[in-house]
Amino acid sequence: MNIIKPITLAEQMRNVIITHDAYAKSVNGCIKIIQSGERINRSNRGIAIMGSGGTGKTTAIEHLKGYLNKKYAERFNTPVLITKVSSDTTIKSFYIGILGELNHPITDKREDRNITADKLQKLVVCALKGHVGTLFIDEVSDVFSNRNKKQFAQDFLVMIKHLLSDTSINIILVGTPALEQLFVIADEQFRTRFPSKFELPIFAMDTSWVRLLNDYVAQTTKIYDISILPNLFSQLHEWTGGNLRNLASLLTTAIDVAEQEKASALTAQHLIDARDLIFPSLMAA
Repeated sequence: MNIIKPITLAEQMRNVIITHDAYAKSVNGCIKIIQSGERINRSNRGIAIMGSGGTGKTTAIEHLKGYLNKKYAERFNTPVLITKVSSDTTIKSFYIGILGELNHPITDKREDRNITADKLQKLVVCALKGHVGTLFIDEVSDVFSNRNKKQFAQDFLVMIKHLLSDTSINIILVGTPALEQLFVIADEQFRTRFPSKFELPIFAMDTSWVRLLNDYVAQTTKIYDISILPNLFSQLHEWTGGNLRNLASLLTTAIDVAEQEKASALTAQHLIDARDLIFPSLMAA
């Protein structure tokens, strides 16, 4: 007999997505742009999502992936494809990575390891065309730290222009604010292909931060009482730096502490205990 382990409060909180204004603008904006392209039969749109680490880029990708997979399941074999760039990416490895995500047979053939980049590009175009709706390319900012080629960013621009020109897919580039530099060195044709850019912020210690904490309380009221948060907005910002990933880690840990104590609500002491566990460097401050 299988015993189902109950989901803890901390695990439930970990799954909460706080849809603040910038997040909603990014996700809803991408959906509207893609849907608009579908309506006028010009689907290959370029979009960029930028934000520092911990601001919700991966969460936004997963949110969009879930929506687009459901929306276009009957139209495309693969409504959403996700790949990424690293500091070791080459032209060939980028194309092979896409083919691998699509389970293309060529990625299993050792004798084809010496295939040219041009041939790979044609294979990718054929594999994407009519089969994939939206391509997410994550960690694009790493094109500027490529260890194989100093000018890889220029190669990347050319590859993306080819994919947009030769297929009908939407391409969403995701990266840190350094991604903006890609548009600085790009030509006008590339920039016109990516008219929409969304940014996920690190929160300043202002009314937007307080509103975020209030939204957190409102969206989790059925899970656990964390109404203490807005009262500690200044300390929470000092501990987390306005970073959503840090805030989520702090709250998840604090709720786990509270749950172990069988407390009915989160307290300031629970948050302090969690802070000391995950941000030990702040203990001496």
